[in-house]
Formats: sequence, structure tokens, C-alpha cells
Amino acid sequence: MAMIFLVCSLLFLLPFSESVYFKIDRFNATNIRYSDYVMPSDGSIEFNKVNYRVAQAIYCDAVPIWDHRYGKLTDFTTHFTFIIDTQGNSTHGHGLTFFLAPTTFQIPPNSAGGLLGLFNTTYANSPLNQMIFIEFDSFVNPEWDPPFEHVGININSISSSNFTAWNASLHSGETTDAWVSYNATTQLLNLRWSYDARNDFRGNTNTSSLS
Repeated sequence: MAMIFLVCSLLFLLPFSESVYFKIDRFNATNIRYSDYVMPSDGSIEFNKVNYRVAQAIYCDAVPIWDHRYGKLTDFTTHFTFIIDTQGNSTHGHGLTFFLAPTTFQIPPNSAGGLLGLFNTTYANSPLNQMIFIEFDSFVNPEWDPPFEHVGININSISSSNFTAWNASLHSGETTDAWVSYNATTQLLNLRWSYDARNDFRGNTNTSSLS
């Protein structure tokens, strides 16, 4: 079992003429929808105190990342921080995701474990999926994962289109800062992350094309 805390701040910025900006410093806002097994706790969010469960916190309002004037995605940037505590166990939960999905999205049935609460085996790699997500994957599922824990960028699939090796236990209890950005001109989605607010950024990067 691993405890996951999403902490401090969430920033989502869409820089075009009808831009949307919001910042959540403390998770007690009414525009967050909490599933079972997740709760606000001292301004952060605490996930999964129960084994073998899926939990989500979803921003309720629609965020217009599709620019209808030009028929394409717009630039966007988001930043969030989190802590994973493995509690000293060698085996633990499957990880944490940040995802973008239609506003009608709900947790599918039979989607626990390595399916990360986003898919089930019927739709894990279906072309009908409409989802982009970043995963901090702390458990290897050989059916679709590389042979190591990893950070991945996933496009409509449980299999990462790009990934970098990562070890949750090595950073257990550390505050992780993650920045996700999309450049509509280059059609590249970029993820970078570092630990414990290191201003000189000695972290990692991962980039994938959405074209």
C-alpha cells in the first residue's frame, strides 16, 4: 500500500484570447469532485487509505483546451505537487495520474490496479478513448508497462507513448513538483519534474508528440 497526497497548488493556464486561469492553493474548493477513498486533508488531498481501491479528484468545470476558431488544441500549462509515501513497503500501489478527459468521464468498472482508474480491459487500448494523461507508475504490469517503474505520457491508451524510468521508493515522502505543458505549434506535450522545490531544476523531462 502507498499513501498519495496531492498538495499545495494546481495551476492551469490557456494562453489565448479567451484564456482560462485558475489556481488552487488548498483543496477545499467546491468545484472539485471527490470520489470514494479520497478526501481533503489540511489543504491537500489524501488518496487511498484502503488497499485495492481507485480514487479521483476532478476539477468540475469544463476547461476549453480546444480552440474552435482554428480547429486545434491550444497551448496550455499546468503545475501540481504531490507526495507518495510507500510506507517502507517493497510492493505498493500502482501510482498517480494527471489526466485530461471529457467532462462526462467517470471511473470505469473493473479499472483498479494497473488500469489506474481510467480504463478497463475492454477499452485499455481502444481508438474510442479520448484521454491524455501523465502517469507516475509505481508498479510494473508486464501486459502493457516497460519492465520497470516509470513516468509516462499516455495518449488514449494504458500503454505509454513515451516513458522514463522512475523509482517511487527512492523518492518516498519527498515533495514532487510536476509541470505539464503543450505547444500547439510543435504539437509536443512536455512533462518535467523535480523534488523538494529545487530551484535549479535537477529533475527529469519527458516529451511526446500529439500529432
